[in-house]
Amino acid sequence: MGSKGIVASTAALSVLLQEGIGDTIRISLTPEPGAPREKEVHVGQEILQTMGLRSFTPMVIACPGCGRTTSTTFQELAANIQAYLREQMPVWKTAYPGVEEMDVAVMGCIVNGPGESKYANIGISLPGSGESPAAPIFVDGVKVKTLRGDNMAEEFRAIVDEYVRTHYGPGTK
Repeated sequence: MGSKGIVASTAALSVLLQEGIGDTIRISLTPEPGAPREKEVHVGQEILQTMGLRSFTPMVIACPGCGRTTSTTFQELAANIQAYLREQMPVWKTAYPGVEEMDVAVMGCIVNGPGESKYANIGISLPGSGESPAAPIFVDGVKVKTLRGDNMAEEFRAIVDEYVRTHYGPGTK
């Protein structure tokens, strides 16, 4: 249960996939009581996507957290945006070809956050402990605005939506 099955599956499959062995993978996880089994599919997709073999949904790069990140804001936003991206994919995969290769960074402080955010297509660097309540937004490596206030999650999601429309929509390639 927990992460053991994910770690074991990743360790076993990564070596084989890296060598080009196999064309079908199966992840077997013990689900939490009452939980759906779809996590097996998501883990398999994440293994393939992390290894650069296939893309399924935009990748969320999130801060692991440290002593500078005492709030849960970055964790909540990372979970929120990851769930939102996954929910949008049934529509986006046909309307916005290539969107599954997009990277979105959700970072928890201004120390490493801006650097990580610049490497993503879209990134947000949330305030950490003792930092001013401001969150710079980076789009394709350029700081485009700073979010403040209680609606940062909704505003960030709107920026993601706009990016998808303008970079993956009809006539953008």
